[in-house]
Amino acid sequence: AVVSTQSTGCESCKKRQRCTKQFSIERFPPILVLHLKRFSEVRYRTKLSTKVDFPVDNLDLSEFASSTDQEAPRYDLVGVSNHSGNTFSGHYIAYCRTTGRWHRFSDSSVSGLSRSDIVSPEAYVLFYERRS
Repeated sequence: AVVSTQSTGCESCKKRQRCTKQFSIERFPPILVLHLKRFSEVRYRTKLSTKVDFPVDNLDLSEFASSTDQEAPRYDLVGVSNHSGNTFSGHYIAYCRTTGRWHRFSDSSVSGLSRSDIVSPEAYVLFYERRS
């Protein structure tokens, strides 16, 4: 369950109430794309640079399976879209795993990448592949 910090309108009493949102996954996709919230609408649109610690291997989503008897697959990270800059100007860099090795793609240049550099505050979109 994800607890919302915002209130929502109750259909019965018409008052604003704190709520709990919950979601579950009925069918797990072969490719899972997770978008990290990196921009805030508070006062002025600003970029959020909080480092999110996400797993590179063995992402387990079993707690989100809609059925307890359903075995949730495990996922491995295969790509990350990174955004550097601010809300008005910036640059996108891709990190991709190919043949077991990580690479950094930036415009026309490609270079090797250390596994320890994958998780960063610039991560924006995560691409996971279901293990077979």
